[in-house]
Amino acid sequence: QKLLAYIQEHGHGSWRALPSKAGLQRCGKSCRLRWSNYLRPDIKRGKFSLHEEQTIIQLHAFLGNRWSAIATHLPKRTDNEIKNYWNTHLKKRLTKMGIDPVTHKPKNHD
Repeated sequence: QKLLAYIQEHGHGSWRALPSKAGLQRCGKSCRLRWSNYLRPDIKRGKFSLHEEQTIIQLHAFLGNRWSAIATHLPKRTDNEIKNYWNTHLKKRLTKMGIDPVTHKPKNHD
């Protein structure tokens, strides 16, 4: 709450200086990550659309675990949220379909 209120009033400026100015016990990096992943007002929350899921799968086949690069193709979704969605939903779905989630190729059934 303090972090959000401070940024709304003053902007973030220097992440290093922000914690002491805002009266927080966090380090600058922690404040930056909290803002970037959770508090920013433009973050899209909630269920991923089918189009977003397909985009993540296609880009993961090409980029691997480069979540920041993948996030540039999904406006308002954070790299952290995409990574978590991949690990908790999409990777399992591909495995159930008989597709290796690393190579994106059918698993060999010998």
